Amino acid sequence: MQRITTSNSPFTLLQQRLKYVSLQPERPWNVWVENVPQWEVQPPITQFELPLVSEYAPCEGYPFLLDAIRNRENGMYGLQLQQDQILVTNGALHGLSLIFRSLYRPHAIALCQAPILGSIATILKSYGYQIKYFTSRQGELDIEKLKLECTNPDVSLLYINTPHNPTGDILSQNTLAQLVEMVQRKGINLVADMIYDSLTFDGAQSFTPLSATTNWKNVYTVNSMSKNYGSPGLRIGWVMSDRENIRSMAGFFEQECVSICGIAQKQAQLLLEHGNQDLVGTIAKRKKYVEAKLSSFKDISYAMPRGGTQFYVEMPVDDIDLFADYMLVNYSLAITTISNYQGGKGSYIRIPTVYPMETSEAALELLAEGIKHFCLNYTMSS
Repeated sequence: MQRITTSNSPFTLLQQRLKYVSLQPERPWNVWVENVPQWEVQPPITQFELPLVSEYAPCEGYPFLLDAIRNRENGMYGLQLQQDQILVTNGALHGLSLIFRSLYRPHAIALCQAPILGSIATILKSYGYQIKYFTSRQGELDIEKLKLECTNPDVSLLYINTPHNPTGDILSQNTLAQLVEMVQRKGINLVADMIYDSLTFDGAQSFTPLSATTNWKNVYTVNSMSKNYGSPGLRIGWVMSDRENIRSMAGFFEQECVSICGIAQKQAQLLLEHGNQDLVGTIAKRKKYVEAKLSSFKDISYAMPRGGTQFYVEMPVDDIDLFADYMLVNYSLAITTISNYQGGKGSYIRIPTVYPMETSEAALELLAEGIKHFCLNYTMSS
């Protein structure tokens, strides 16, 4: 069987597959890798005033966007958030990078909820962190085991993702309260990545650790426009924490980026004020459709995601990346595998719920056909 990806490339296996696609533009590809929600009807876009182009924005973000973020978070979680407790960033990854860098100390250990997006693990390792992994199940964690891990004086931070990418698990309010109490008592830091917090289903609800305490010195949350508002091209994210933490990170930010694009900030404000109810409703319908289709598949395994934009599905194959290459070469279908993450095991792929139903229908038909023929050919050749 033809393998088109290699671990020796500087690019991820996913990017290698996308480059393979780009080199053959005449071929009718089915690219089914993205987990950014797609609006059915795009929200209105307005004209922008010249000053947004001809001036540097404040390094912490324009007041109009900070106000829109504050209103969103206070309305969603009942917080008493103030503008000086928010920092606008160049997407959520930039926000996480600023946090990780500001908290690093020599020999630091980061405890991370697994699987973790590969780029986040790479950021942590590039700053010098050692990573140890833990997992959640049905919104709960083994708190006692985490407490034991935190007896190590080198543990500097604990990273969580809720709703989780790719499992869709949502940490319970009680779990978050226990984590906040633990990090405050141990003097370490809790970083909550909440970029899917609007995308919850079947009565599930996201919770924020900021609601568990009035002292945010050891607590950070990160969010963005990319997933919750289907607009990754804006590159707008935000960090929320204690005002002194925000002030310190804003100093880093000013030195390396100066500020975020004013036009992007204005569009983010308009999207926040427009709301994402239509987008969330659309994704809920698409999730139900994918769920119904997956139920007819044989020999696959998955837990029902309570949030997020994907199913995390274990396939009946031994080499998941050989299978993904096989699907690309033989069926023109590009998929995302567990190799896009770190800290996980198994033959998993990410099945997105963000595409129009006709796109998912075609992809699922190809996937079913590919599984059947791959397993037959692989068994015969081995």
